[in-house]
Amino acid sequence: MRLALRGGNPLERLALRANLVPGPAAEAWGGMATSGVLVAAVRTGVVARLASGPARTEDIARDLCLAPTPTRLLVDCLIATGHARRARDGSVRLARRDRRWLDPESEMGIARFVNACGDYFDWWRDLDRLIETGASVEQHDRGPDDPYWRRYILGQLDLARLTAPEVARRLVLPDGAGSVLDVGGGHGWYSAMLCRRHPGLTATVLDLPGSARIGREVVDAAGLAHRVTFVEGDARSADFPDGQDAVLCFNLLHHLTGAEIPALLKRAATALKPGGTLAVLDAFAEPPRAGRARGNAAATHLALFVRLTSGSTVHTPSDLATWFQAAGFAAPRRVRSARIPGLALYQAWKSW
Repeated sequence: MRLALRGGNPLERLALRANLVPGPAAEAWGGMATSGVLVAAVRTGVVARLASGPARTEDIARDLCLAPTPTRLLVDCLIATGHARRARDGSVRLARRDRRWLDPESEMGIARFVNACGDYFDWWRDLDRLIETGASVEQHDRGPDDPYWRRYILGQLDLARLTAPEVARRLVLPDGAGSVLDVGGGHGWYSAMLCRRHPGLTATVLDLPGSARIGREVVDAAGLAHRVTFVEGDARSADFPDGQDAVLCFNLLHHLTGAEIPALLKRAATALKPGGTLAVLDAFAEPPRAGRARGNAAATHLALFVRLTSGSTVHTPSDLATWFQAAGFAAPRRVRSARIPGLALYQAWKSW
């Protein structure tokens, strides 16, 4: 994306297309600026203030106890990137298109995910270290009291709210299913939606202490603490309670290496009752489409991000099928999510 020159005049855009100006300079500078503006606007409360109603920049600064001149510049940047609109009377409001995504009151809001993306700046800054040494950042290597967990889990919850109702509808559970183990389930929202859809179901979410602490708050606020409980542990090594009708591994495998996943899926198979089901929801490295010369930029950047933050990779569907088979499952069926392109649900059944 040519972010820095996207809003330039026609001559500038023509020069960019003709490769007469340094496009990489625009990318290196503009990408950071655009992300930084949006994250800061969420973290300082500017976005929430604009969502509540039109306001002048000086009133926003006063109401939020912010520095007036930087606040004005920040709001100008939101206007320039299309996230806000200025009326003829000088007041500013959140753009209509962004209300569903950035308004804190929106059921589809992802402002907390934007907030969590502020933690990524330091990780990307150290990308050269990964390239030079192969040493990754461990994004889950935090103490349970670290404020990072709240930003991270609530941000992931915002994304899960977009997909969880659909996943709950499409996931097929055994007749009379009563127990689900949600491995690495964090906020517990997928389990919560399954329990709401299946009245006789209870769920156990297994995750790291810092994650489980926030997940308990989320589930309790939803009034489902009596049906969704949490157990603290590392998915790579914790014992899985047996007698499960279903095991969920959602947005987990991309944090694990190809050497760790087979053992995890075998433990999942052991925990399941005969006829139980294993469901995996994740992003996968899809084979390139015929005739498509350039790769998917979002997918390739995600693969690098996963290597940077977990030392892992975005696995392929064929890898997953092999791991399912080795763990004793039948061939999995696949269901795509319409909410977040590239996220796929795979489900397989235990026959023994």
